[in-house]
Amino acid sequence: EVAERIGREAKARAFKVRVKCMEDYNVTELPNEQLVIAVTSTTGQGDAPDNMRSFWSFLLRRSLPPDSLFGTVYAVFGLGDSSYAKYNAVAKRLDRRLEQLGASRVQEIGLGDDQDRNGYDEVLDPWLAS
Repeated sequence: EVAERIGREAKARAFKVRVKCMEDYNVTELPNEQLVIAVTSTTGQGDAPDNMRSFWSFLLRRSLPPDSLFGTVYAVFGLGDSSYAKYNAVAKRLDRRLEQLGASRVQEIGLGDDQDRNGYDEVLDPWLAS
């Protein structure tokens, strides 16, 4: 739902948009992308969701050069719950890893909180507006 909303907003701003689940995305194409907006949740005790495992495994390869994502611009939005100790841990790790691989952050990380009065929209609305 959040990724679809971000996709609609981007399309309204004349971006060419593809919304894909991480497990359906060919992560080896990531270095060829100009702009990537990643939306991810955190499960259990700070774990990546199952549908992100192969995506994350690729990004953690030691063989990836530190400039492998140079030229890629990115943003990350996390779907978390602040009642858990490792609130939005996966989004934070993903944001750091993309930067380590040479990608340029176009927007500060958005940390959505299911505990907020308006749920994730509390942070998503201003994040999309900026």
